Amino acid sequence: MVKTPLSGLRILITNDDSINSCGIKALERIANSITPDVWVIAPEVGQSGKGFSITFDSILRINELSPRRFSVSGTPADSVFTALGQILSDKKPDLVLSGINNGSNLADFVGVSGTVGAAFAAASQNIKAIAVSQHFTRDCPLKFPLAEHFLPIIIKKLMSFTWPENVCMNVNLPEVPIGEVKGIRVAKQGKIDVSWHVHKRNDPVESPYYWLHATYKRRDNEEDTDVVLVEKENYITVTPLQSRHEFPDCIGKLEELFSSNG
Repeated sequence: MVKTPLSGLRILITNDDSINSCGIKALERIANSITPDVWVIAPEVGQSGKGFSITFDSILRINELSPRRFSVSGTPADSVFTALGQILSDKKPDLVLSGINNGSNLADFVGVSGTVGAAFAAASQNIKAIAVSQHFTRDCPLKFPLAEHFLPIIIKKLMSFTWPENVCMNVNLPEVPIGEVKGIRVAKQGKIDVSWHVHKRNDPVESPYYWLHATYKRRDNEEDTDVVLVEKENYITVTPLQSRHEFPDCIGKLEELFSSNG
């Protein structure tokens, strides 16, 4: 490995598709091309849709699969906090990479994404974190050529940036060949309308069970949003996300509402 300013980094890799997913293996290869100090600590089974959830009501188990590779019996955020509190407690990572997710994490879906949730967990501890997702409409990809080519460039640029507290970066890759990528754009978070459906069925002994399913409808998004740039314009997008969820626009009106005792 050629020594670079990034070759001294300690990188922690995690995801929400499990430690055995194709995406995390690709991300591990990318990280190893940057620095030799790479650790993979991820859920033992898929945890899609778990967001920033933490396990409080049951134990967690850690299984060392090989040197610097561990599975955790919990969520993506559990994996990050377990890494920081136990496995890497001697030296915290300089960067957390979460992904590569099998499917994009755009617009309103970032709130339920376990991939983004792991990045939020790292950001909450003032550690730089990048969530990486690959948009696809066909079968789940086995290879990630766009990430292999562009992600080292993105990491290098972002590591030279002074990040605000509690902010992580959300990177989404379009589903096109490398030659059709128009470039890398900083994107605003788009908007979609999500509807949740509960399907009731019976198991073989006639006991009912329920299955949640989401459908969504795209709004007319502006041209500089992640939805439009990734799905229609073939750009790679970088969107800064904050783990704080305060909505300041209505604070003044609420203060006025509660200013009287009536």
